[in-house]
Amino acid sequence: MKTSPLIFLLSYCLIILSSCSPQKTETQQTTQTEQTDDAIRSLPDYAYTDSVKQGSHEIVYSITSEADSTLKVVEDEDGIKFADNRWKLVIMKDGRQLFNRSFTKADFRSQLTEDFQKYGIMDGLRFHHAMEGKLYFNTCVSFPDSDMSCPFFLIIGPDGSFRIEPNTTLDEDDLPPAPDQLEEQPDA
Repeated sequence: MKTSPLIFLLSYCLIILSSCSPQKTETQQTTQTEQTDDAIRSLPDYAYTDSVKQGSHEIVYSITSEADSTLKVVEDEDGIKFADNRWKLVIMKDGRQLFNRSFTKADFRSQLTEDFQKYGIMDGLRFHHAMEGKLYFNTCVSFPDSDMSCPFFLIIGPDGSFRIEPNTTLDEDDLPPAPDQLEEQPDA
């Protein structure tokens, strides 16, 4: 059976046209990716309130956070931009305000390496435990979208004072239990 030159020509044109199509699609996808990479990523706003009993005192704490446009934007090694965050902690003790302060990465600057100062964001704050009249909160500065972080304890004193210490524990289970969490041992 003979193939006509017309069929050959049509087949050739279809092959040429189909091989050109993916290049246009890739160019459009690249353009779209470049546009979205310019956007600044941020953590969602956060609000949490809870209470804890500390001796005879009722402690109520509220933690809120939001991306803060007044803080310097952090850019990772891939050029992805991230907003830094401002975290606020309010503590009420027996109905009276004990503590009210906002925290940013700048509060940890003296305890951060140069890389964490430049590329890290403050990305967490949560209650950990109460012991000896003090309230311990976990917080950290980390590289966005990674598991690399510098963990800290934010320790609130019974008078409302605070200090920041590196959290050198590997895991929460490594911490000694708070006195009110110790189980009584039966008499031998």
